[in-house]
Amino acid sequence: MNIWFSAKLTFALPRLRLLSAGLAAVLVAACGGTDAPRYQSVATTGELIDYQVDTLNLTYSYTITESQFGLTGTTREGRLTENADGSYTPSGAPDGRVVVLSNGLLFGAVRERFGADLVTAAVVGLKDPVTTTAALAADYNYVHSGCLLTVCSVSHGTLRIAAAGTWTACRDGNLAAGACTGTATNGTLESRGRGQWRLKSQDGADIGTAMGYNAAGQNVLVVDLKDQRIGGFGGGMLIGGQQLAIPATRADSSWIAATGSGHWLEFAAIGDNIVISKIDSQPTNFSVALSPNYPWSGMVTTAWGEVGFMADAGIYMLMTPAGDVELGVKLR
Repeated sequence: MNIWFSAKLTFALPRLRLLSAGLAAVLVAACGGTDAPRYQSVATTGELIDYQVDTLNLTYSYTITESQFGLTGTTREGRLTENADGSYTPSGAPDGRVVVLSNGLLFGAVRERFGADLVTAAVVGLKDPVTTTAALAADYNYVHSGCLLTVCSVSHGTLRIAAAGTWTACRDGNLAAGACTGTATNGTLESRGRGQWRLKSQDGADIGTAMGYNAAGQNVLVVDLKDQRIGGFGGGMLIGGQQLAIPATRADSSWIAATGSGHWLEFAAIGDNIVISKIDSQPTNFSVALSPNYPWSGMVTTAWGEVGFMADAGIYMLMTPAGDVELGVKLR
């Protein structure tokens, strides 16, 4: 028996254990680890997604947890490239952008085969969605984009969530002004856990999964739509911002956005004007007048006929006369 070897080995084993633990910690840090924030997210195409971003190690990953295109369980990961404007470009969707806001909102991108085409879809995520209907309760201005079979539509309106767990939507109308003057629908919310709420219509149909978040005193609502009723929202996305008057602090803010047709743009809100500086990363210079708090509080209308909401919490969504949408967040 080699006593010297045994003694040396006995002395070395604890050190090897320490070294292994240290090496494992280094490897975990290098790969992004498990401590990077996770965002419960919705894509414009109507997918429910668990999205993780590590801005320290410049990595990201996501898993599609519910899909209307047979993609449930799909997992991707990649690298992030930091851009001069503070956004990131994901390696798996180089025509998209990722923006992480300090208030817990995520604006991201996924590139998947949604139906017959390979599409880069915008994603909105919440780091810590609220877990009670009382915290979710508010009047929201919303814009929605959804498809029923091959027919796609967009709309704007208001959606009211009550603390008791009921909801009412008014398409083309303002519930805060009184009775719905547009098309009304209503139902209940059922908890799915983890801050996710199933929106059920009055007739029991599953409208989709809603998540809410309070950012800077203003609630944000994100809904993964799967409403296939005739006259329903369709499959897609609904984004809402708590109905509050647009403050003067909105001016001189920089924003980044994606359109439903796959274009990306950057613009500045300067006073009552929007100045677009980039489209698909190419410099440009377009300007359009903006009417804040029109057609009602918290909404905006542009001289091009776009209508939507712009929340001081750092998110906005517009619908265009041509049936497209713009979805974006504040860069700074």
